[in-house]
Amino acid sequence: MEALPQPFALSVFVLSLSMGLSACSDSSDASDTKCGEFESTYAAIQQTVFDGSGCTASVCHGDARQGGLDLRADASHAALVSVSSQIDPSMERVFPGDQDRSLLYLKLLSATEGIDLGGRGQGMPADGEPLTTDQLEAIRLWIRGGASEIGIVADTLGLLGCEENVDADPNKIDPLPVPGPQEGVQFYSGGWALPAESENEVCFASYYDFSEQVPPEFRLPCGEGFEPGRECFAFWRSELAQDGLSHHSIISVYKPESDPTGGDWGEWTCLGGDRDGSPCDPTVAGTCGTRAQCTTRVRTSVACIAYSEAPDDFSDFGVAAVAGGSGTRTQLSGSQESTFIDEPEVGVYSLLPLRGFVAWNSHAFNLTTKDTTVEQWVNLTFAPSDERIWLKRDIFESGDIFAMSPVAPFSKREVCTTFTLPRYSRLMSLSSHMHERGERFRIWLPPNQPCSSPSTCEVPTRQSDYESFLYDDPVYTYYTPPLPYDGAGEADRTFRACAVYDNGADDPLEVKRESTKPNSGVCFVPFAGCGCEARERVCLGGANQGRPCGGDDSVCGQDGICDACPLYGGVTTDDEMFIPLGSYFVQEP
Repeated sequence: MEALPQPFALSVFVLSLSMGLSACSDSSDASDTKCGEFESTYAAIQQTVFDGSGCTASVCHGDARQGGLDLRADASHAALVSVSSQIDPSMERVFPGDQDRSLLYLKLLSATEGIDLGGRGQGMPADGEPLTTDQLEAIRLWIRGGASEIGIVADTLGLLGCEENVDADPNKIDPLPVPGPQEGVQFYSGGWALPAESENEVCFASYYDFSEQVPPEFRLPCGEGFEPGRECFAFWRSELAQDGLSHHSIISVYKPESDPTGGDWGEWTCLGGDRDGSPCDPTVAGTCGTRAQCTTRVRTSVACIAYSEAPDDFSDFGVAAVAGGSGTRTQLSGSQESTFIDEPEVGVYSLLPLRGFVAWNSHAFNLTTKDTTVEQWVNLTFAPSDERIWLKRDIFESGDIFAMSPVAPFSKREVCTTFTLPRYSRLMSLSSHMHERGERFRIWLPPNQPCSSPSTCEVPTRQSDYESFLYDDPVYTYYTPPLPYDGAGEADRTFRACAVYDNGADDPLEVKRESTKPNSGVCFVPFAGCGCEARERVCLGGANQGRPCGGDDSVCGQDGICDACPLYGGVTTDDEMFIPLGSYFVQEP
């Protein structure tokens, strides 16, 4: 058994990291590294890192092209991004959206942080000065932002030692390539509009029909949970790519059969492209042109709850549904990052109907001054018959999603919950979901006694088995081989999860504030998803910090304002959520 601290870490460290990324550090041919008027983050990386560190010297990745890699300005981006390494074609030098799958980043990280790669290659540069932590962070942000050759990724120019002299651009990512006819299928969302300096969580649906695309050998009856005689196709691997503005994406498929042109569905219009907003026929592939999709109307909706453009049971996507139970929607994909690849244990597969409806639940925020759109692509790889043994199930425990409510201003609170897997489960992965004031998320493997409610659920005294500190880059822990849970008793299959929420306890300036809250337009009663009432506010700053002030700044004295709010559960990143995630399958005797 081995638990991996980050996605795909094992595949990275079992490889030699030379990968065609030489350790040259001779800067004799390096360009002037003074910052200029850069039109893109990548141009700044080229000059301050590649040129400035001597990587483009003639004997290195210049004329010599060591390892087949040319890092000169006119060739480097094409040689790095989405290009397979020489030592292992399954790995890329730069994988857009994920620094942990990018060999360039791992080599630079090794030199900067002194990580021992165990004789499997060395960091870059080997002899010269390693990158500073700021330079490394700029490259990480660039990769997570989509690794584009154009556009300014927020905060990167300053980290590279340059002036932040232009407004940042919204992060965009290149589309995934369409799988071959014997390989798989692709879903595309279209691009929903996200204006400058805004945040929203939306829902909409698209229709698909793969009847003419899926070869017979990948088709089989859908079985339990579907109408009798319904035909599905089997897939193994899934890959999601989405623009780097997304906080989360939950993509599911509506299971019942329905007529897309019938009365249960709202108006179908083109989302994105030259015909954006025009009426369209969802049954005609490509009816909206390129880089566009025929969808129902985009509406603000949390988890597609009460979405008005679909059948009444379209919202039935609770814990049972995600786990493969009796809900009307089944999980297709989803992520809290720009990219996500799910490669379950060999023999584990998933099913989707040959035709149906995709529910796109997307939550994103645009902190730039420029309008943009949010797009998503999902590629599925077919599962052949000899690799279809166990159905994949997902952990999405949202029953206590708002259990932290409330967290008083300038305080912390830790809340816990439990969840129990079926007997004979095999755990493949664990992860977590919280928002920006989520400080620490932990999970303990069985045995644990089930809790009746968060109020009775205590923090275990033993060391946790899963731990994550970053809300926007949560840890994914994979178990190889999967962990078995065969016990008859509930405690032997029960997991406990706890999360700490900090509402300005460590840094008072990070307290939730009425004056800076985003307005999603969606509120939870009694949760303050749209702000806090005057009676709840306390003083921020001044001699009376923390004193109730009822909306009156004068109570707070000099240098104080009546602005600090309790932290509640809600839909924006300024509010909070608490969701354990993961995946498993059931291997009955």
